[in-house]
Amino acid sequence: MPAFPRILNKGTVKLLIALCIPAGIGWAFMYAQREANLEVDEYQREQKANPTAKEVTVNNYELKEVDDTNQIRWQLLAKQGTIEPGQQAVALDDVKVEYFNGQTMKMRLISPHGEANESSHQVKLTSAHGRKVIAEGGEGKGTLLAETVELDKKNQFTATGGVNIVSEVAKVTGNSATGVIGKNGMQDFKIVGGTHASILVK
Repeated sequence: MPAFPRILNKGTVKLLIALCIPAGIGWAFMYAQREANLEVDEYQREQKANPTAKEVTVNNYELKEVDDTNQIRWQLLAKQGTIEPGQQAVALDDVKVEYFNGQTMKMRLISPHGEANESSHQVKLTSAHGRKVIAEGGEGKGTLLAETVELDKKNQFTATGGVNIVSEVAKVTGNSATGVIGKNGMQDFKIVGGTHASILVK
């Protein structure tokens, strides 16, 4: 019986096995990743077609920012907060936002409705049923009324819709106003559009 020639020696066989192992692992990883992606896609499709999550309502909702000494810089309090599935913004009812300078409150905003983004700390306050958004300076130092007031995490604000500002000496009205809430309340204040001012006589 004729002998078949030995095409592969032991060294070559070991080399081929050594090369096949990482290739096999890589193929198995890619297959597993592909299957995982398919499962995630399928789960997302099912969630979209048949959402099971319900909105969550929180009574006495709070959101706040503190400094390194755990002193409150500002806080948002609402009678109720509602979180919709898949949404980052929280819908708020009966909202109060307070800014502090140490232990002293420098400004308070009151609004019937609003929404807050818990990650970006952006807040939008809106009027309802004839009740405007009210911003009051500490110790009664001026009042701002508007249909909408938007606040960002840099303490900048934008007020729009029938803006009225009343201080101890004057009343100013306009379409919109911008500024920064600083240590002494509203700073870098600008009011634009249909501006009208009147001096209050005591």
